[in-house]
Amino acid sequence: MRKQDIKQKTNTKKNTVITNHSTIPDELQVNINELKDSYDSFLYVSKPFSSTNINNLQAKAKMYGLTPAPIKGARVLELGASCGGNLIPQALYYPEATFTGIDLSGVQVQHGNEIIQSIGLTNVTLLEKDILDIDESFGTFDYIIVHGIWSWVPDIVKDKILSICNVNLSDNGIAYVSYNTYPGWKRLEQLRDIMLYSEKRAMDQNLLERTLYTKNVLKMVADTMNSDERSRTQSDYKINNIQRVLNSNDYYVAHEYLEAFNDPVYVSEFIERAQKQGCAYIGDEALQRSFISWLADDVANNIRTLSNSNYIDKEQFYDYVYDTQFRMSLLTKQSNESKINHDETVTVNILNSLYYVSTSSNKEGVPSDWTDTVHIAIKELMDTAKQFTVQDIIDHINSKYPGYNIDNNHLYRRLLVLIITGNLNICGEAYPILPFVENESYIPEPFVNYMKTLIEDGGNQYTAFGNMYNQIDERIDNGVLFVAKLLTKPTTRDTLLQIMDENGLTVERTTKDGYTYQVPTEQYLKEVLIHLEYLGYFRK
Repeated sequence: MRKQDIKQKTNTKKNTVITNHSTIPDELQVNINELKDSYDSFLYVSKPFSSTNINNLQAKAKMYGLTPAPIKGARVLELGASCGGNLIPQALYYPEATFTGIDLSGVQVQHGNEIIQSIGLTNVTLLEKDILDIDESFGTFDYIIVHGIWSWVPDIVKDKILSICNVNLSDNGIAYVSYNTYPGWKRLEQLRDIMLYSEKRAMDQNLLERTLYTKNVLKMVADTMNSDERSRTQSDYKINNIQRVLNSNDYYVAHEYLEAFNDPVYVSEFIERAQKQGCAYIGDEALQRSFISWLADDVANNIRTLSNSNYIDKEQFYDYVYDTQFRMSLLTKQSNESKINHDETVTVNILNSLYYVSTSSNKEGVPSDWTDTVHIAIKELMDTAKQFTVQDIIDHINSKYPGYNIDNNHLYRRLLVLIITGNLNICGEAYPILPFVENESYIPEPFVNYMKTLIEDGGNQYTAFGNMYNQIDERIDNGVLFVAKLLTKPTTRDTLLQIMDENGLTVERTTKDGYTYQVPTEQYLKEVLIHLEYLGYFRK
């Protein structure tokens, strides 16, 4: 696919959404049509989300006591897949799983399929399809992903999504549904109200123009608040929220704040609706919203008292206390209800079965003083940015701190806190991370095609680059791509350096104080090889 083959397309006429549901009121159908048009005409950059990575979903389901499907042979469905940015990296890394994405926007589906074809992937398919048209004949899936859709569609579609998470889920399947929640979103709702109120003065303009207009209105409101001491004191939180909106991408603001639908709910309401559609609520993908044992004793005890041993009340009171505004709920079939662990007990066998990797962030839960040997050992493995297991921790302690008496309970408790607080990512299955070895290592063609399609062919205007954990990697550039192209066959460092010099590959960097310098070729090559290693690209 050439660069000119991937280009922005705009609508010249209204699209019509065709469904098989004659019960939809005409006014609601008009809103759905407008929703389709907005995504066709103002593309939402399709990004990977680490929370939806099936390896992560498998691990989180295990933490809740379930036995999700292995990745090999898994069937994955994403509702509202856009251009496929959330599925394409996963299909690339897990070629033995199959991925299907559907979206109402034919324009976005077309762009995504062009990207998929350019990469050469055969295990991922994007379809232009209405969620309301999915029935039992569409098949069953081991993982269903619904990210950034549920709150932004009418109630009939909300309930259909939850029905799909039952009817189209395999017996041990896991569904992921994200949505805006109260009470936290009540603060942001004020901003949406301001934007919708002011938008009426720009209704003759397109969505982008209305977005820019209403963002300017928000800016003036914030400036006015800042100019008055009483208002500034009372509404400091609102000023900060406005600033976050102003700093956000226009396409995000348009679809988050100006669409016809944005309906936050309390988590207890979401669980009730899911149960009515035949789903069982597992917990939140962000474990700290469902596991409260990591909190200070007085906080955790108060929430337990308020919830009176009811897991739904526990999650709801957590949201009241921490003003939660977004959730990522995990669901399964009601037949699995009795298997779900809602009492926060995680067995040693489960922790032994997982693979751990640092989140590259220093969040709450990591002590400021690393005086505890177990803590230090875990942190040392986290700093390698590679996957490790419980046995790796034990082996590391025995090797570096010989004679240290390991308290296994202490080790497991520490791991559990790091997982719950988000300092450790967990995977259900290992992914090979191989270093570059001269005359042995090579990069499979699809990985190179992935980089080339996004960097050289313009695919990055529709999707963002994702790594093996479905995290966005913004460091992929033409230099990395140049080196990767040379590694489709085994070679040596000297050969790589020679070709880089012959082609005049130079890299300049600028320090914070404005000094510009050229990076030595040897240093740059070393950095790129390490980067490609941590991307999991090398094979032998």
